[in-house]
Amino acid sequence: MYFDETAWVAIAFILFFVLVWKKGKKALFSLLDERSLLIEKELNEAKSLKEEALEELRLALQKQKNVSDEAENLIKDAKETAMKIQEEANFKSLEIIKRKEEQAKQKILSLEAEALKNIKEITSSIVIESSKTYIKQKLDDKENINLISKSSNEIKSSILK
Repeated sequence: MYFDETAWVAIAFILFFVLVWKKGKKALFSLLDERSLLIEKELNEAKSLKEEALEELRLALQKQKNVSDEAENLIKDAKETAMKIQEEANFKSLEIIKRKEEQAKQKILSLEAEALKNIKEITSSIVIESSKTYIKQKLDDKENINLISKSSNEIKSSILK
C-alpha cells in the first residue's frame, strides 16, 4: 500500500498529536487542575467575602434601625417634655394672673376704704364747721361752747366706730 505525501503528512500529524498527548496530558491536566483549584479558591473567597458583606449589611441595617428607633424615642420624649413645659407655663401664668387680680382687688378695697375714711373725715369737718357757724349765729356763747364740744365728741365717736 502506497500512501501519497498528503497521507504521510496526515499520519505524521496524527502521530505527533498522539505522542504529544501521551507525554503532555499530565502536564496539561495538572495545569488545568491547578487553574481549576485557583478558580475554586477564588470562588470560595468571593463567597466568603459576599457572606461577610451581607453580614456587615445586616449589622448596618440593624444599627440604622436602632438609631432610627432611638431618634423616634428622643423626638417623642422631646414632644412630651415640651407639652409638660407648656402646661406648666400655662398653669404658672394663670396663677400669676390670679395673684395680680387678687392684689388689684385688695388695692381697690384699700383705696375704697381710704376714700370712705377721707369722705367721712371731710364730711365730719364740714358738719362741725357748719354746726359751729349755725350755733354762733343762733345761740349765745356759753351754750355755743357746750353744744360744740358735745356735738364734736358725738360726731367723732360715731365716725370712728
